Amino acid sequence: MRALLLLLLTASCLADTVTMKDGTFLKGRIERIASGVLEMRVPSLGEANVQRLQLALVESFVTDDAVLVSSGGVVSRGPANAAGGRVASQGGVETSPLDVALELWRDPSLRPADIAGARQWTTQADVDISGRNGVVMGSGFSAGFSAKGVTKANTVIAGVRLLRAESGNLASADDLHATVSYETNPTDVVFWYARSDTGYDNARLIDFFSVNAAGWGFRLHTDGKGKLDARLGLAHRFERYASPSQSSLAAPSADIGLVFSRELGWAVWDTSLNFVPSFLTTGDFYVRHETSLNVLRNAGPLSLRVGVSNDYRSKPLPTQVKTDTSYFLRTTYVWK
Repeated sequence: MRALLLLLLTASCLADTVTMKDGTFLKGRIERIASGVLEMRVPSLGEANVQRLQLALVESFVTDDAVLVSSGGVVSRGPANAAGGRVASQGGVETSPLDVALELWRDPSLRPADIAGARQWTTQADVDISGRNGVVMGSGFSAGFSAKGVTKANTVIAGVRLLRAESGNLASADDLHATVSYETNPTDVVFWYARSDTGYDNARLIDFFSVNAAGWGFRLHTDGKGKLDARLGLAHRFERYASPSQSSLAAPSADIGLVFSRELGWAVWDTSLNFVPSFLTTGDFYVRHETSLNVLRNAGPLSLRVGVSNDYRSKPLPTQVKTDTSYFLRTTYVWK
């Protein structure tokens, strides 16, 4: 019995480790290294949460089991470790530089150089309960689905969210957002992006809306715990209203955004902010914001988020308020 307990305890302690140059220490499973990026699955962040770490910011790493390692020449197989800018494998006598040419992978048929063009997908479904403060007070729910596809060169994200809330006989929220975004993976700091947000908002008497934008992105900060991206581009905003007497809105605009993500240890903090000011009318702008904390995470696919989202229009319809705010508790299921 003692031997079995010792074996189980030893197995539970086995894990790959990564130490960043800023002192951050991560424990989990290194999935692969390719194109200067180390991908690591950290159980404390959820089984489906893969951290993408810039190899230039990695001080050292150790794998507990056999992996394949190459810098474009000989392939070595065995437990690997990196320190002092070099990578060694127990399956080979030569060491490799810890640089952008390094490849590390596990399945012999999935060498990064051979599958660089294949898009790797992660999908997510969620449902939440929410409180509403805006058009009218109320409570309700929303449901969403999204898919994220990543290649060596770019990332595509598509999703849809349906929200419904009521207060008495009035709908405090009845809207749908269908979103698609594309961005190139940053080389140094700069990347470019395109995005679309389309749907309807019946509580605001908007039969159809659409914001389509494209421009440049700037990775202002990145480390082992998160990132901060800024976006600056051009957009076109369109809204068609339920009232026949209300003229549709069609305005060329700017697109200014921030995307922030940070590992806090006890939670993951995510914030997105989009500011779309019109070029046609001074003071006419649209703001969409969401902040959430992933507070319950484990090794499985389920997690729990608590957050707040805001929809602000500086010049709403005469019967509408400017700010619509939602507070939510969201259960999320992620799979690959």
